[in-house]
Amino acid sequence: MTSLPMQHLGRLLALAMFLAALVGGGRDARADTAAAQALFDAARQLMAQGKYADACPKLEESQRLDPGIGTQFNLATCYEQLGRTASAWSTFLDVAGAAKAAGQVEREKVARQRATALEPRLIRLTITAPADAPADLQVKRDGALVGRAQWGIPVPVDPGKHTIEASAAGRAPFAKTVEVTRAGASETVAIPPLPAGAPARAAAAPATGAARPTSGAAPPASGAALAPVAGRAPAAPARPLMRRRSKGMMVTGIVLTSIGTIALLGGGLALASECSDPECASYGEEEEAGAGAALVVGGLIFAGVGIPLAIVGGRQVPVEPEKKAASAPAPSLVLGPRYAGLRWSM
Repeated sequence: MTSLPMQHLGRLLALAMFLAALVGGGRDARADTAAAQALFDAARQLMAQGKYADACPKLEESQRLDPGIGTQFNLATCYEQLGRTASAWSTFLDVAGAAKAAGQVEREKVARQRATALEPRLIRLTITAPADAPADLQVKRDGALVGRAQWGIPVPVDPGKHTIEASAAGRAPFAKTVEVTRAGASETVAIPPLPAGAPARAAAAPATGAARPTSGAAPPASGAALAPVAGRAPAAPARPLMRRRSKGMMVTGIVLTSIGTIALLGGGLALASECSDPECASYGEEEEAGAGAALVVGGLIFAGVGIPLAIVGGRQVPVEPEKKAASAPAPSLVLGPRYAGLRWSM
């Protein structure tokens, strides 16, 4: 009896490993979607019970795993109920931007109305620095870098304590904590000239109780990465919401690829056991060899169809605009894990 050449066996094993990795990636994507849905459902139940402090982190994680306009809308509502007005305001604007990019006019309108209603309650914090501030002066708010473009600009922040720090090489550092809680209030923190002193050390962590950086807000102006709702322009376009091209196509491709892998392995084993000696070859062995070859061919066909389907179906694409209803009597707001819009009752 003879066996398959080693190079053929190596190629077969390499193909099997590639297909197994592809199937594993599809499982991870489905697991993320399932986890996002479970988190969303749990958060909605907590919100119904008034437990917003427990619901918001679950919505944040759900949005991270599987972004959706509905999840983001619920997150903005959760922030609003917690009194995190700046976070809610910026997140509603993100929802409006995503809805506009998807052509969902009504959803954009509802989100902008909610953001506009929050504006009179926003607390704004202004940070100023001396005109002759050193070129390497670094300013932080709650541990997040504040770029020079934001200096002197009233920036919406959540109510609570906020720690302002400033440092420069060869200068004594500056730090000040302010607490602002009154709706519509404005506070200014002026950074004084930093006296000469020991080289500034790494800034300490924000004081306990300082408000967290806003989640869901768009990145601020240049040099201000991770600053909470800093430097946000309401009219700036948001990145379009992304989704997988077709989950059904992706799952179908994974199934076909799995079947093809099994067929390839089975056919390869059958061919490996084929007897090449005419004296030991029998009619049954010839039938077995033919079946092995058929399995290999069938496996290649299934894998050849399944792999492109899985890749194309799992590709991220922008959410396409939905068709609008012909008439719109009696609208009511509907929220879901991947949508937020109006429903019409005829």
